[in-house]
Amino acid sequence: MDRSIHPGLVNNLATEFTNRRLSEEDRRQCLAAALERVMQTYPTDMEDEKTMLILAMFLAKKVADHTPYLLREVFRTTVNFINQNLFTYVRNLVRNDMD
Repeated sequence: MDRSIHPGLVNNLATEFTNRRLSEEDRRQCLAAALERVMQTYPTDMEDEKTMLILAMFLAKKVADHTPYLLREVFRTTVNFINQNLFTYVRNLVRNDMD
């Protein structure tokens, strides 16, 4: 999965995150749009939520590797994105793991 994320997409996302005029919501929307583009290239043999969670973490890692000073912003935005869009899925993963 990690290798299929196009470097141009990472570069574009990093560029968006360097724009200090963007709000946190704007950054979350940029991340969501990037995830939508990447998810279009994946087969549907995996749950959408699982795919989105994994890809969100890969994108965050790649942007932080590409532009290390963005680590804080990328991490915060990714966590907020996961909390808003995948919270129930993550909570269920934790519950199933504890059973």
